[in-house]
Amino acid sequence: MDKFNELFEQINKHLDCTYQNWLFGAGISYQSNIPLMYPMTEKIEKELGESSLDTFTKVKEFLPASSHIEHYLSHIGDLLALLDRSQKFEITMNGIKYEYSSLFTLYKDIIGIIGDLVRFGYKDSEDLKGDINSPIVEIGYHQEFVKKLFNRRSNLESITRVNFFTTNYDTLLEDALAIEKKTVVDGFTGGAMGFWNPDEFNIEFKPGVYKVYKLHGSIDWYKDEEKGLIRCRYGTKYLSDNSNLLIYPQATKYVETQKDPFAFLFSKFRDSLQIARDNILVTCGYSFGDNHINNEIEMAMSLPNNKTNLIIFIKEPWDETKEESNLPAIITQWLDNRIFKDRVFILTDKGIYSGSSELITDSDEDKVLDWWTFEGVTNLLD
Repeated sequence: MDKFNELFEQINKHLDCTYQNWLFGAGISYQSNIPLMYPMTEKIEKELGESSLDTFTKVKEFLPASSHIEHYLSHIGDLLALLDRSQKFEITMNGIKYEYSSLFTLYKDIIGIIGDLVRFGYKDSEDLKGDINSPIVEIGYHQEFVKKLFNRRSNLESITRVNFFTTNYDTLLEDALAIEKKTVVDGFTGGAMGFWNPDEFNIEFKPGVYKVYKLHGSIDWYKDEEKGLIRCRYGTKYLSDNSNLLIYPQATKYVETQKDPFAFLFSKFRDSLQIARDNILVTCGYSFGDNHINNEIEMAMSLPNNKTNLIIFIKEPWDETKEESNLPAIITQWLDNRIFKDRVFILTDKGIYSGSSELITDSDEDKVLDWWTFEGVTNLLD
């Protein structure tokens, strides 16, 4: 057996591990007609009103060209926090004047547009946008993943512990789990309407019960000054303002209070990796653009006696002229990390990396490696 197939068999065995953590990013929802960050950013810019667009343009001038909407939200949040602390109504930076009221209006407008794009769908290749009467979001890919994941574990589900972490705002993962008759614990107490109660995550392990941690919030999370954080049905008159969605942990005073859900969610992510027993962290659709998440992974992997195996499914940008990979820098660093590099496995459309930055390719040059996609990972589980 050649090295490629040996590595594949090793990875396949890890995917049967009893303790599993899955980390998902925007890439898993793209085929479901929820846009990636850059197309979403372009669509938001087109949909902003004249006043907010003017403020958006000022923010855009300050940030690198590679920035997407979450970078904009972070910068807006920093400016709002600075103005709030200084108790001023405007600030000038690099010759650009920002006003508190226009920044806050821009923030609310962006959140509202994101809510509609994620809830109803947007297909950027056709500039096709769903609405409340004609949503275009599909759940089939997520359902298939849930089926395949648990069919693979059908004889062991009674002892298998799987946690799901996601940076996505959509509800496709928890919806798919529920449709496939899995009980979802998401940190809320209640039914269709629920209130934030992190004690829910302390539930004792039971077969068929799975925890979903939404690290960047959700399109059905609403912040209420009096009631706190509410998970809400869409379309209710009493909680109908999209700008009150709690998505992305920036640009809001909410995260500065004891009610902050994000600090708690990240602590649970940290705890899930800082264990001394065999377990895996599998990433799919995640581009490693969140330094907070990356740092948590690296710190956990570096701990003495940590036994986490990191399995990353990702498309590999390839520089044809230099014939070299343009993998995210953090992944390259991990492949060279003397402490845990032997527990890092990167599966790309080009081949497999493990323990070094040397790419191991398949001897079958005609084989198409699509396991970097959500559908490809699903098929691999099968």
